[in-house]
Amino acid sequence: MKSDFIEFIGNARQRRGDRFRSQLTIFLVCLALSIFIWALVRLSKDYYHNVEYHLVYSHVPQHLRLTGCSDSLVNIRIRIQGTEFFSEQFIFRQYREHEVSLQNLRLRYDGDHATGYIPTSRIGREIVSQSNFPGDTYVVTPDTLFFEFERKNPRRK
Repeated sequence: MKSDFIEFIGNARQRRGDRFRSQLTIFLVCLALSIFIWALVRLSKDYYHNVEYHLVYSHVPQHLRLTGCSDSLVNIRIRIQGTEFFSEQFIFRQYREHEVSLQNLRLRYDGDHATGYIPTSRIGREIVSQSNFPGDTYVVTPDTLFFEFERKNPRRK
């Protein structure tokens, strides 16, 4: 058994003829062509992709201090074509940040504390309008961002 295996290895290492080389060349060309066509077919399809944005809050009302927020990330699910998906996933992967203004936030006061919220659908529309994604937006999660504030100079009782 061992000598058969050694003989098999020895036969594989021998120089092959011109016929074998031409068959191998044809096989490799056909293999490369089939991989190229397969990649074109796969990249022509539409895919759903989650894009993550880190949120930076600005324009906090002057008399308040932001003490808590429900989330600092927004995920947007978009539909993009395979070529854009490939470049987004493997070539241009980057850290994304979006500034959210809290200037026109409706607040509800409870003593020295205040709470407010923003629906993320508005934030999602802003991000998509500023981004280079031509696809459709399907889901923005979470659906609402909640904020907690306290007065900078609390009232004395």
